Amino acid sequence: ISDLEVVSEEENGFLWSIRYDVINPQPGEPDHVVVATTRPETLLGDTAVMVHPEDARYTRLIGKTVKLPLTGREIPIIADDYVDREFGTGVVKVAPAHDFNDYAVGQRHGLPTIGVLTLDARINENAPSKYRGHGRFDARRMVIADLEALGLLESVKAHRMMVPRGDRTNAVIE
Repeated sequence: ISDLEVVSEEENGFLWSIRYDVINPQPGEPDHVVVATTRPETLLGDTAVMVHPEDARYTRLIGKTVKLPLTGREIPIIADDYVDREFGTGVVKVAPAHDFNDYAVGQRHGLPTIGVLTLDARINENAPSKYRGHGRFDARRMVIADLEALGLLESVKAHRMMVPRGDRTNAVIE
């Protein structure tokens, strides 16, 4: 689909805040960060979390690693001035295969790109087996339920956001 065939409109959605535990935190330092996202299923393809380099809340954590929920992978905490310190928690997940801005961040920081969606928006073989083959919205429900069961879902808030849809089918474009 061409970008010319995509229409983005503001819609009601949600902002999920998810806990990512810091690996080997030092005494007195935070033992986790909280990431706010509108698409929790894409966390399966995260390759970093990022903070603003001048955000005093997080500067001690730059260069440390966190455990990516539901996957067991360890990913770095990076600093990039792309982060809006005022939005959400000031910590952003980076899934370079699933967002144009994340892709640019990934290129700047040499991050791997892990795609977790097939062309028909199902979870692919790069994700844990439990989620494979499920459509994105079913996978989203599963991811949220699993995060909640593990005590990693901090909050869910109503959120207005831009949603890209195909102009002929009205389907959400990933």
